[in-house]
Amino acid sequence: MFDRWIETVASVVAPAGEAFSRPRAVAIDGLSENAFRIAQDPGGVLTLVDGAPVDQTGHAANAVLRDARVTVTLPPEMFLFRDLDFPSKALDFLDGVLRAQIDRLTPWSSAQAVFGHSAPVSVGLDRIKLTLAAAPLTRIEQIVRAFGAAGAHSVVIAARREGDETAAPIAVHEGAFRRERTMLEARRGLRHALVGALAFAGLSAAASGLLGAWFETRTESVAAETREWRHAQMAGARDPDIMLHKHKFEAPLAVLVIDQLARILPDDTYLRELQLGEGKVELAGVSADAARLVAMLESSPTFSRATFSAPTTHTPNEPGDQFHIQAQVNARYGQAP
Repeated sequence: MFDRWIETVASVVAPAGEAFSRPRAVAIDGLSENAFRIAQDPGGVLTLVDGAPVDQTGHAANAVLRDARVTVTLPPEMFLFRDLDFPSKALDFLDGVLRAQIDRLTPWSSAQAVFGHSAPVSVGLDRIKLTLAAAPLTRIEQIVRAFGAAGAHSVVIAARREGDETAAPIAVHEGAFRRERTMLEARRGLRHALVGALAFAGLSAAASGLLGAWFETRTESVAAETREWRHAQMAGARDPDIMLHKHKFEAPLAVLVIDQLARILPDDTYLRELQLGEGKVELAGVSADAARLVAMLESSPTFSRATFSAPTTHTPNEPGDQFHIQAQVNARYGQAP
């Protein structure tokens, strides 16, 4: 309970303190994965040694980086670039669309990569194009942590565009270390203040109150679990045979669902993923005309409440639009027409 209160107060104090700070900006050009040059000082070259940036004399570069908003622009060979185009309607969902497809566009999953995109540009016919830049998280994280450990207020990693020095770099990652340090200091100070207040009020009284609250909470939890167990016993929900029979009776047959999809989907549509569970089916694939698929599923007695679960997208090397659709499966449907 106290930890939650401390976390809440610290989360308010840290942004408030950051709002009053005005960190200076330091731009750094990446020469390689471990070598960097300070843009304001062409002669100032930094090197990562044992995870820390040092200058040409071998001394730590903390004085240059402390409390600075650092932007590190890395060379293009450290990133993977993809030129993409999407329907204009996907503009409001670009981050979500890219995150959902990052494992198809790059060798990494969304949890293993950092990525960003250039400003979308309209290309007519209700479509936009952009450039995706991505890199493995572990490779970028060690650079971010190195500058953060040197005292940087925050660190932004950007990708220099390949073959176009005039194009704006693409931001792919940011670490806000000043807020983390402020949060840590606020938590420590609040915890010390709380301990002092408890000591002043009397440790015995505080311990008694905490113990009573714990027993009360535990008693309510045990009572709730007991009620749930009794209800489950009465309903027969804990009987494995009953649970299996109920599941077999209510769950739709996967064979029938797949058979119905084969009957419904047109020849210019093919599936890449099919997931069936919890009374619904999720489809992902490519179709020459994805917009008609929802109506086709709705017209079948097997499916209802069909809807797109993500915007349709188009990749130049695909024969149609990529789609993601989910629909409710009528569980009592038992015979194919």
